[in-house]
Amino acid sequence: MKKLLLLFLLIPPIIGYCANKRKPKPMPVSRWREAQRMRPDSSIVAFSDTLFIAFRVKDSFSYHNKNGFIYNGSYTINEDSLLDFGTVRYKILERKPASLVLVNDQGLYRMVRDSSDTAKIVVLDKEEKILPVTNIDMMIGRWSVYKRQAKDPSSGPIDNAVALRTVYITGPSTDGKQGYVYCGSDPSNSPSWYIKSLGNDQVLDCDGKGKRILKVIKCQNGEMILEEEGIKYYFKQFK
Repeated sequence: MKKLLLLFLLIPPIIGYCANKRKPKPMPVSRWREAQRMRPDSSIVAFSDTLFIAFRVKDSFSYHNKNGFIYNGSYTINEDSLLDFGTVRYKILERKPASLVLVNDQGLYRMVRDSSDTAKIVVLDKEEKILPVTNIDMMIGRWSVYKRQAKDPSSGPIDNAVALRTVYITGPSTDGKQGYVYCGSDPSNSPSWYIKSLGNDQVLDCDGKGKRILKVIKCQNGEMILEEEGIKYYFKQFK
């Protein structure tokens, strides 16, 4: 009986050890630069929009393409080595001190350590006069998040499953849908929410996986800012 009791006492620590062993380690603080790009068929691609990725403390990141906008936020890595930035996801094929290989449905990206200073900071014009958004036609286009900012940083990381990634505004249509809202976990052909209308109080009324109300702070000069539950999302319209 004593031996059986001892066995049961040992099981929880063993289970906990195995669970921790499976949990992937976060990326060390480091900076990476794309050195080679390949298509899914393994053919090498010439490129000029070099990808730069920086991993920071507390599971935060910054990434951008050369001369592109900077994306900031928190990342996750699951047991299948899926690296999720919220706006884009990669499978980690190789992870070594001097090399990092990422892959997604667009292709394969071979990264090397970066020591350059190529990042361009996105600076908002403090003197800019923000005009009211009176019609959803003023917002038509595909908008992508380049920065997320929580009003209360102590509230913890933003849930990538519901964090805004892309907003595609089409304007009035016969099906009553005036646009679509994609979050971090949504495939490109299946957005979780759609936009019903832009209200007089300058909010986007959304439906889909539950109700969502997105406050429109700004939409002009190629930039859009939406706010939801204390989190501001900064968008650029990439053409």
